[in-house]
Amino acid sequence: MTRTQVDLTGPWKFLPDPATEGMALVYFRPGHDDTSWAMVQLPCALDDCLPGLAGFEGPAWFRRTVNIPEAWRGQHVLIRFEGVNHHTQVFVNGGLVGSHADGYLRFEFPIHEHLQYGRENTIAVLVDGLRRPGEAPGMERGWRHYAGIVREMSLLVLPPVHLADVHVRAQPQGEGGQLSLLATFSRPKTTPPGSYSLAVDVLTPKGEKIARVAETVPDPGGGGTLTLNAQVPHVTAWSPDTPALYTAEVSLLQGKKIIDALTVPFGFRRIEARGRQILLNGQPIYLCGYNRHEDSPRTGMGPDPQTVRQDLLTIKKSGCNFVRLCHYPHHPLELDLCDQLGLLVMAEIPLYWWRGLQEGKNECAAKFAAAQRQLEKLIHRDRNHPSVMFWSVSNETEDFRPEVAEGNAQLVRLAKSLDPSRLAVHVTNHWQTYPRFAADDVLCVNDYPSLGGRSSGTTRPYDYALATHTWRRNLAQLHQLYPDKPIFITEFGHPSLEGVRAGLWGVDSAAEALKAEFAGMDAPCVCGALIWCWADHPWPESYLPPAQNLHVSPYGVVTRDRRSKGSLPGLVSSLFQTRRHS
Repeated sequence: MTRTQVDLTGPWKFLPDPATEGMALVYFRPGHDDTSWAMVQLPCALDDCLPGLAGFEGPAWFRRTVNIPEAWRGQHVLIRFEGVNHHTQVFVNGGLVGSHADGYLRFEFPIHEHLQYGRENTIAVLVDGLRRPGEAPGMERGWRHYAGIVREMSLLVLPPVHLADVHVRAQPQGEGGQLSLLATFSRPKTTPPGSYSLAVDVLTPKGEKIARVAETVPDPGGGGTLTLNAQVPHVTAWSPDTPALYTAEVSLLQGKKIIDALTVPFGFRRIEARGRQILLNGQPIYLCGYNRHEDSPRTGMGPDPQTVRQDLLTIKKSGCNFVRLCHYPHHPLELDLCDQLGLLVMAEIPLYWWRGLQEGKNECAAKFAAAQRQLEKLIHRDRNHPSVMFWSVSNETEDFRPEVAEGNAQLVRLAKSLDPSRLAVHVTNHWQTYPRFAADDVLCVNDYPSLGGRSSGTTRPYDYALATHTWRRNLAQLHQLYPDKPIFITEFGHPSLEGVRAGLWGVDSAAEALKAEFAGMDAPCVCGALIWCWADHPWPESYLPPAQNLHVSPYGVVTRDRRSKGSLPGLVSSLFQTRRHS
């Protein structure tokens, strides 16, 4: 039997549990009467499950039954979730099969020993989105907190001896390419030993087979890994101008019979930071684009492939080559699209506004451990995507605290050890006074001098030339400290409201600020700049002054429903294209 995936999205029974009585009332047992529970369509945030639940973060239960065929007996069966925010317990036929506490990230549990074959089986999921100290992101975040089963889920049926994972590294080399593939495979110890082999076919973007590598697999005996290396002739390097996606068709064979197979898209590309430049495939590249939150006006944080595709297409067509997927792991679909369209990516874990020991000694240690765990999971999930250029380990943490600075440095070193083929960074807004970048490959900095200047309380009209000067002065000082590292402006921008031209939140003010600030980023040490942000998105009420009780962040160049704010998108496109071609 080859591998099979069964979609579990769709109708589920739902009941919020604000009194946390579900465990005592055994909501997880197959015989529990759920006839009076509501019916919801998953995936979706708790906010959207029932009227009146907007902002609900507490416990909630989901239940459904699924028929398990007799033919699955003896197979390896997993239940997989692409993302649940933020704490999850999964029960199958009344038994707890696993728990998970890292929102936004894929997880899976083996369930074949809990199944009843040839009959209906009950799956129950307890979701708890309450914020807790000592987690990442923990108590604070700069985006709307959406609890719930926010991404797809499925059953994955694998043969007993199967491929558990495939990791592809590929770089251009002359007119060809160098391919290294690491395959992880599993065999239950109860399965009789056998003779196995691994075969890899490499296909061009047009589907033409150009290479084949095969090797005998040492008997797994419970699991193992095997590395295959190959020189591939006449490849096209992946880049924003030529997003050439190749395919590795990986087959696990017993004798001449294929018993399992995986297909992995990949690209041949090489990324380096050298001196003041970032090199892609040996050529300098200026990075320009937007920060983007995973948010849809129709589905919130739930999947919306149409909006994602349209956003990324528009960003690419505007002349941009980069998107930062802030501030947490985004849906894998976004990375697939960036691979296909040719958009470079910064992928990030939600270590956000970390205050170190100020949060408490135990909480500080627990948050750091959570960040390590999430970074490992993110890199493992997304390491085959050629679009991923940076691993970002944090955003705007309190770098002036020694334990935070050292924590960021340790996480950067961890990312580099797990994946030396990419750049590892942390993103900071304390770089003018606490520039701590010894471990980072690139200096990633955020600042909003125009907004700070106009909000300072002075009665005189603001001179945007001050923002230009601020950027030039501060970037020059940072470059003196780190002359052999490029600087990447990961956030700059200005709020604006649709239909408002004058005043602090007027579109005219935003346009003046963007022009003036970008003019101050013209130093040779600056390798790129990103606008904050692409689209307005929900954020916590009573968030940042002077935006008290504003439910939607006004920093987008388009509104939440993707209407342009005056000429802002065209202005940004013009600024970036002039700099890229200068």
